[in-house]
Amino acid sequence: MKKIKQLKLLQTKEKLKQRKTISQLANIKTETEKCQKVEKELKEITEQKSSETYEVNGYSFHANRQLIQKLMEQREILLNRKEFLKAEELVVVKEINQSKAKNEVFEQKTNEEKNKIFVKNEIKQEERYNQASKR
Repeated sequence: MKKIKQLKLLQTKEKLKQRKTISQLANIKTETEKCQKVEKELKEITEQKSSETYEVNGYSFHANRQLIQKLMEQREILLNRKEFLKAEELVVVKEINQSKAKNEVFEQKTNEEKNKIFVKNEIKQEERYNQASKR
Protein backbone atom coordinates (compact mmCIF):
# COMPACT_ATOMS: atom_id res chain seq x y z
CA MET A 1 0.00 0.00 0.00
CA LYS A 2 2.86 2.33 0.80
CA LYS A 3 4.28 1.93 -2.70
CA ILE A 4 0.86 2.63 -4.24
CA LYS A 5 0.59 5.86 -2.25
CA GLN A 6 4.07 6.89 -3.41
CA LEU A 7 3.14 6.19 -7.01
CA LYS A 8 -0.10 8.16 -6.64
CA LEU A 9 1.85 11.11 -5.20
CA LEU A 10 4.37 10.97 -8.03
CA GLN A 11 1.52 10.82 -10.52
CA THR A 12 -0.15 13.84 -8.91
CA LYS A 13 3.14 15.74 -8.99
CA GLU A 14 3.54 14.92 -12.66
CA LYS A 15 -0.01 16.04 -13.45
CA LEU A 16 0.63 19.39 -11.77
CA LYS A 17 3.83 19.78 -13.76
CA GLN A 18 1.90 18.93 -16.91
CA ARG A 19 -0.76 21.56 -16.18
CA LYS A 20 1.94 24.17 -15.62
CA THR A 21 3.58 23.22 -18.91
CA ILE A 22 0.25 23.38 -20.75
CA SER A 23 -0.38 26.86 -19.38
CA GLN A 24 3.12 27.83 -20.50
CA LEU A 25 2.28 26.54 -23.98
CA ALA A 26 -0.89 28.64 -24.03
CA ASN A 27 1.16 31.72 -23.08
CA ILE A 28 3.63 31.02 -25.88
CA LYS A 29 0.82 30.68 -28.41
CA THR A 30 -0.75 33.94 -27.22
CA GLU A 31 2.56 35.74 -27.52
CA THR A 32 3.08 34.29 -31.00
CA GLU A 33 -0.32 35.61 -32.07
CA LYS A 34 0.54 39.05 -30.71
CA CYS A 35 3.82 39.03 -32.64
CA GLN A 36 2.00 38.08 -35.84
CA LYS A 37 -0.51 40.88 -35.33
CA VAL A 38 2.19 43.49 -34.70
CA GLU A 39 4.23 42.20 -37.63
CA LYS A 40 1.21 42.52 -39.91
CA GLU A 41 0.59 46.08 -38.74
CA LEU A 42 4.25 47.01 -39.24
CA LYS A 43 4.15 45.54 -42.74
CA GLU A 44 1.04 47.57 -43.58
CA ILE A 45 2.59 50.78 -42.28
CA THR A 46 5.82 50.12 -44.19
CA GLU A 47 3.94 49.46 -47.42
CA GLN A 48 1.82 52.54 -46.89
CA LYS A 49 4.85 54.75 -46.30
CA SER A 50 6.84 53.33 -49.20
CA SER A 51 3.94 53.69 -51.64
CA GLU A 52 3.40 57.39 -50.94
CA THR A 53 3.96 59.24 -54.19
CA TYR A 54 3.22 62.84 -53.36
CA GLU A 55 6.01 65.38 -53.64
CA VAL A 56 7.97 65.99 -50.43
CA ASN A 57 10.94 68.08 -49.47
CA GLY A 58 14.37 66.57 -48.69
CA TYR A 59 13.96 66.51 -44.93
CA SER A 60 10.57 64.81 -45.11
CA PHE A 61 11.89 62.25 -47.58
CA HIS A 62 14.85 61.50 -45.31
CA ALA A 63 12.58 61.20 -42.25
CA ASN A 64 10.24 58.81 -44.09
CA ARG A 65 13.19 56.65 -45.17
CA GLN A 66 14.46 56.51 -41.58
CA LEU A 67 10.98 55.56 -40.39
CA ILE A 68 10.75 52.80 -42.99
CA GLN A 69 14.20 51.54 -41.95
CA LYS A 70 13.16 51.44 -38.28
CA LEU A 71 9.95 49.59 -39.17
CA MET A 72 11.93 47.02 -41.16
CA GLU A 73 14.28 46.53 -38.19
CA GLN A 74 11.29 45.99 -35.90
CA ARG A 75 9.84 43.44 -38.32
CA GLU A 76 13.17 41.59 -38.29
CA ILE A 77 13.16 41.58 -34.48
CA LEU A 78 9.62 40.20 -34.49
CA LEU A 79 10.59 37.48 -36.95
CA ASN A 80 13.44 36.46 -34.67
CA ARG A 81 11.05 36.46 -31.71
CA LYS A 82 8.59 34.25 -33.61
CA GLU A 83 11.37 31.79 -34.44
CA PHE A 84 12.37 31.70 -30.77
CA LEU A 85 8.77 31.15 -29.68
CA LYS A 86 8.36 28.35 -32.21
CA ALA A 87 11.44 26.61 -30.78
CA GLU A 88 10.11 27.13 -27.25
CA GLU A 89 6.76 25.69 -28.29
CA LEU A 90 8.46 22.55 -29.59
CA VAL A 91 10.34 22.14 -26.31
CA VAL A 92 7.15 22.59 -24.27
CA VAL A 93 5.22 20.11 -26.43
CA LYS A 94 8.03 17.61 -25.93
CA GLU A 95 7.84 18.14 -22.15
CA ILE A 96 4.08 17.59 -22.23
CA ASN A 97 4.51 14.33 -24.15
CA GLN A 98 7.16 13.15 -21.68
CA SER A 99 4.86 14.02 -18.81
CA LYS A 100 2.02 12.04 -20.37
CA ALA A 101 4.32 9.06 -20.80
CA LYS A 102 5.39 9.29 -17.15
CA ASN A 103 1.76 9.39 -16.06
CA GLU A 104 1.05 6.27 -18.06
CA VAL A 105 4.03 4.50 -16.47
CA PHE A 106 2.89 5.52 -12.99
CA GLU A 107 -0.61 4.27 -13.75
CA GLN A 108 0.74 0.97 -15.03
CA LYS A 109 2.99 0.50 -11.97
CA THR A 110 0.10 1.35 -9.65
CA ASN A 111 -2.05 -1.30 -11.34
CA GLU A 112 0.77 -3.83 -11.08
CA GLU A 113 1.14 -3.12 -7.34
CA LYS A 114 -2.60 -3.46 -6.82
CA ASN A 115 -2.52 -6.81 -8.62
CA LYS A 116 0.39 -7.99 -6.45
CA ILE A 117 -1.50 -7.05 -3.31
CA PHE A 118 -4.63 -8.76 -4.60
CA VAL A 119 -2.69 -11.96 -5.36
CA LYS A 120 -1.06 -11.89 -1.89
CA ASN A 121 -4.46 -11.49 -0.27
CA GLU A 122 -5.87 -14.35 -2.34
CA ILE A 123 -2.99 -16.62 -1.30
CA LYS A 124 -3.44 -15.69 2.36
CA GLN A 125 -7.16 -16.44 2.16
CA GLU A 126 -6.49 -19.81 0.55
CA GLU A 127 -3.95 -20.65 3.27
CA ARG A 128 -6.44 -19.68 5.97
CA TYR A 129 -9.12 -21.78 4.30
CA ASN A 130 -6.77 -24.76 4.01
CA GLN A 131 -5.75 -24.42 7.67
CA ALA A 132 -9.39 -24.15 8.74
CA SER A 133 -10.39 -27.19 6.66
CA LYS A 134 -7.58 -29.29 8.18
CA ARG A 135 -8.96 -28.75 11.68
